[in-house]
Amino acid sequence: MILIACGLLREARAMARNGTVIVGGGDAVRLEAELEAAAPGAQVILSSGIAGAVAPGLNAGDVVIDGSDRLVEVLRRVLPDARAGIVVGSDAIVARVPEKCALYERTGALAVDMETHIAERVAARHGLPFAALRVISDAANETLPPAALVGMRPDGGMALGPVLASLARHPGQLPALIWTGLSAGRAFRSLERCHDVLRRAGIGQLDLGEFALDV
Repeated sequence: MILIACGLLREARAMARNGTVIVGGGDAVRLEAELEAAAPGAQVILSSGIAGAVAPGLNAGDVVIDGSDRLVEVLRRVLPDARAGIVVGSDAIVARVPEKCALYERTGALAVDMETHIAERVAARHGLPFAALRVISDAANETLPPAALVGMRPDGGMALGPVLASLARHPGQLPALIWTGLSAGRAFRSLERCHDVLRRAGIGQLDLGEFALDV
């Protein structure tokens, strides 16, 4: 069984397939506790969903993968357009260009999300192979507008009240907000395509026990 960690209900819906168990976040403590509870029945832990780019040259919809060498090899064989490199986790949203640049300079990472470090930590505790498969939703040279941050619901949609209040205070962010929504839509569609490809390749039904040697 593949145990998948994600942050949003919309991500979980895009990834729900036979042979996998999805654990959705929204709360770091709850995510870690639920992964910990499910880990004894897992062969592999995968962190998957959308992410922000911190490396230049990545755009909305691009796929990045990280993890143990043999799992990355399998994922790249099935998803040949994916870019392999470091995916880091953060306890807070990395929303501004200067923060993204600083993180890239410090780590050399391709992308950042809020679940990968938690999933990797649980995998290490249980001696399980780990990989991250993330789709870019915002580029390294894009700052997320305040309305996008205050309006994000756990299901991945937008809460209209907080968004409108933020726009009333800062109306100039509207173009950036529209662009962010379009980019997120591309990312979610790409995420769903990736998991459709994995399903057709039979990844969820593979005997992945051999990869435990590669932790």
